Amino acid sequence: MQNKFKVEENIDYIISKTVQVIKNSLYKNFKENGYNITPEQWSLLVKLYDEDGIYQKQLGDYLFKDKPTITRILDIIEDKNFIIRIPDDKDRRKTKVYLTQDGKNLVKDLIPVANDFQEKLTKDISASEIENFTRILEKLDENVCK
Repeated sequence: MQNKFKVEENIDYIISKTVQVIKNSLYKNFKENGYNITPEQWSLLVKLYDEDGIYQKQLGDYLFKDKPTITRILDIIEDKNFIIRIPDDKDRRKTKVYLTQDGKNLVKDLIPVANDFQEKLTKDISASEIENFTRILEKLDENVCK
């Protein structure tokens, strides 16, 4: 008897599919509200809003992106005047990233949109279900990292 393997029944596929659906929906939500910002750009901008002036490498680690990918994301939002990059005084190979005033204003404008999206996303899911789901995801992460 031949072993069968159905990708669509595997947890990694289900999680990847769900993540992509959520990202697409959030992006659509931002666009419907007049903002051309991707979920990755949003995550980066919000991180800077909470912790401005961190290193480009830290942002890459935060988003789980390699150097070329995080550079491309930063290039795009820098072109939109939402961030500036400044070489570190002590080590010019390192770059710190800061929100511009336009970037700060954008984050303030998008927080209500993102909060509404989170409410829609978690509608009819109890706090304990979210807590359990989070624990399961953490266990999956631990299992992969072992």
